[in-house]
Amino acid sequence: MENRSGCDSPAGYGADPAFDPPVLDALIQSRDLKMLKSVVPYLDSSRQRMVSLAIRLIELQKTLRLFEAGPGLQAAELRICENNSPAERACRMLHALREYCQPAEQESIDMFLNFFDMYSSCGSLFSDASFPDMSGIRQPDGNF
Repeated sequence: MENRSGCDSPAGYGADPAFDPPVLDALIQSRDLKMLKSVVPYLDSSRQRMVSLAIRLIELQKTLRLFEAGPGLQAAELRICENNSPAERACRMLHALREYCQPAEQESIDMFLNFFDMYSSCGSLFSDASFPDMSGIRQPDGNF
């Protein structure tokens, strides 16, 4: 199912996920870490474990430093949706997540995005002043 949602995917997404890492990974990765990761398969098993653990510790340190900076000093990439509405953030998040999903999962996300788009379109049609306010017709038990 093709996604026809009016919500644009966030900048930086849409390319092949194998070559386009998530924003957080892109911010904490470095050439040095990539080099270390590339040699792990060629080490004996005890060194593989030690080097892999060292890599993860370095990544954890970088992540902690990234968030210790405070909201105003964090990388702009982490604040990409800061001023967006909750609905727009959810839409962008689904687009970002979709890139890493299996085809069946992508189809589910596409259906949700299409529903969201239809709901948004209908909401703008029915927000016209010619329609009466129906919020007061709900019964005390929550039914109409």
